[in-house]
Amino acid sequence: MKHEPWELVMRAQVILHQASKKCVCNTGMMADLNKITDELEIALSGDEPTAGEVLRILGHELKSPIAAIVSLLHAVEIGYVKNPENSLRMIGRARKRAEELVPLVTDIMVLGNLTGADPSQLDEKVSMLEVCRSVHELMELMFMEKGICFKFFYPEDEPVMPVKGKETFLRRVVQNLCVNAFKYNRTGGCIYLRVFQDDTFVVVEVEDTGMGIPPQDLPHVFDFLFRGKQAKRNPDGGLGLGLSMVKQIVQVHGGKISAESEEEKGTTMTVRIPLWSDSDSDSDSDSDESVI
Repeated sequence: MKHEPWELVMRAQVILHQASKKCVCNTGMMADLNKITDELEIALSGDEPTAGEVLRILGHELKSPIAAIVSLLHAVEIGYVKNPENSLRMIGRARKRAEELVPLVTDIMVLGNLTGADPSQLDEKVSMLEVCRSVHELMELMFMEKGICFKFFYPEDEPVMPVKGKETFLRRVVQNLCVNAFKYNRTGGCIYLRVFQDDTFVVVEVEDTGMGIPPQDLPHVFDFLFRGKQAKRNPDGGLGLGLSMVKQIVQVHGGKISAESEEEKGTTMTVRIPLWSDSDSDSDSDSDESVI
């Protein structure tokens, strides 16, 4: 039976959780992890050359951390680490590597959901003001603990109209842009999250005071699997899925995204999502009435 990549990662995490609780890794656990590694290669193989190449890259990114996990637990199993405290520490390191897989698998799943997305799934009335507010509340303390200020600006004297879409997707857009602004910032820097509207769009801006994007990389930042110079230098630079996914989400909502940047000064990402219109409400009513 073929398993989905996210199922395999979840199975690996269960094994690691059991091992950390017992401070032991037996032969059965090792065999299971090796099997999961092999199944990941199968699950992420493709028949079409272009798709297959992409999936092989993703498979490598998933397999490498799992190989490290297997190595760490094998050292515990064969008794290489004698001290129980050190054994527990190594199992903890293995669990941390497993946890690092979750964002990558999540991005892969979101990209999969966007492929051929049913427009009827994008019919929620979404307040981008509340989406941005919740992201700010969620991340402000975490950013401050790392020495980066996170400020949120919105118009207090006029409302921000809603948009039509899927809230979980749009929240992921704002989260990804803010996390990127954090990863490529510097201690003592700032992130500015703004939301407002013009005549036809709700506009979300994420500005940072970080290292910026080189001019030669700027036209490609939204390309699938593109990793620029700064991403390659940054150990948390990722695989090049995040901004590509953000662009796809924005586009399926009928929106636009752009980037402006200057090296050593910072970057501003701007997202524009069409305002909710009365015709959206009418089309929803019509669709409701047509259901028998």
